[in-house]
Amino acid sequence: MFNNNNNTTDCFERYGNLKNLFEKQFGKLRKEESINSRPPVNIEENAEFFTLQLYASGLKKELFKIELKDKILTISYQIEDQEYESEGQYMYREFVPQSFQRSFQLNEQVSTRNLTASYEDGVLTVILPKDVSSFKPAQDIKVG
Repeated sequence: MFNNNNNTTDCFERYGNLKNLFEKQFGKLRKEESINSRPPVNIEENAEFFTLQLYASGLKKELFKIELKDKILTISYQIEDQEYESEGQYMYREFVPQSFQRSFQLNEQVSTRNLTASYEDGVLTVILPKDVSSFKPAQDIKVG
């Protein structure tokens, strides 16, 4: 709050109806809807490996879980609701970390050994080496 000549003015007064205007225009986002939000993923391929990059800015590295079972790679992030609660009262809030799970079916080209993962600058990167034994030379077929 600012005090100017004994006229106390809330510093956010001009934004007072911003939340109401937003909700009126777009509707309230229920928690059930936001749980289904999934972080975006890029998958890149080169001669030696696949690189999966999951954009997950503002999350804690130790809360990620990466599991590989039956050629299905699962990346999950589990938080407790109160973990990101603040003692203050938000006037407007667009970012709330949420739990999520993403699964990817791996093909025979991906080796299930020596997978690595890192989290840096808000991007979780998983390196999936290629299985060189799965590379089969092209077969020539003679036309008869």
